[in-house]
Amino acid sequence: MIGRRAQPPDMGGAVSAALAEALCGASPPRGAEAAGQAIAATVAAHAASFAGGNEPAYHNQYHQAEATVAMGWLCATACRLDLFGAESAAAGVLAMAGHDLLHDGSMPAPGVLERHSADVTDALGARAGLDATALAAIRRVILATNPARAPAERDGDDLLCRLAQEADLFGSLTPELGWRLSQVLARETRAAGFHPDPPIDSFGGRLHLLRWQRPATPAGRRLGLGATVADQIAAMAALGDGDAERGAARLDALPQARARSDYLAALTALARD
Repeated sequence: MIGRRAQPPDMGGAVSAALAEALCGASPPRGAEAAGQAIAATVAAHAASFAGGNEPAYHNQYHQAEATVAMGWLCATACRLDLFGAESAAAGVLAMAGHDLLHDGSMPAPGVLERHSADVTDALGARAGLDATALAAIRRVILATNPARAPAERDGDDLLCRLAQEADLFGSLTPELGWRLSQVLARETRAAGFHPDPPIDSFGGRLHLLRWQRPATPAGRRLGLGATVADQIAAMAALGDGDAERGAARLDALPQARARSDYLAALTALARD
């Protein structure tokens, strides 16, 4: 993912690669490729609509391409584990391609952006020839990416929705790219007038994100998501004499470069152990 960020976002390429990965050699369902490229073109057109290419700092083409690629990895892993088939995998990839469609960086009432993205993605998929079952699955998955849903709603999520939630945050849960993403997300949310405590771009905010994650799905575990979340929490605990919150506070009290160095050193020490 870090390597992808050094290149143009290429949403169309991300969709093609994710579909090919997720289908595990099966033929794509009718309309899936056309729908994917229609979604990708709409993402690119929306990005071009911002003056001077000034897309949202976080919810931009790069995030949407990364989430789509991550969904391809997760769905392919789920297929290899015989958890579902090609139709669900294709719907999952298309949902992630459209999950932040037309996001403008604002923070309206919970669920508003997801419903808008689902509506537009639904129309594009129907025009491309997707059947009603695929369209319903795509809509369900996009709505499940709303992070403000109540715990009772999240408890009813099926596997495809769970995979989408993991794909949405896949890059953010890694120690290197995740730190960079927390910085740009904090910039975007501050511009929208949102100032959470602890700040998103602090170690306290990162610890909150990591602890907020649900247990990894079987596919997520196979790809190392559960382990990388646990390791990062353990690294903060090691720097706080066994208390992750104390470790995060100590890191936040240091100059940022020193804090990052100490944090990565603690992660490396865990890997050696």
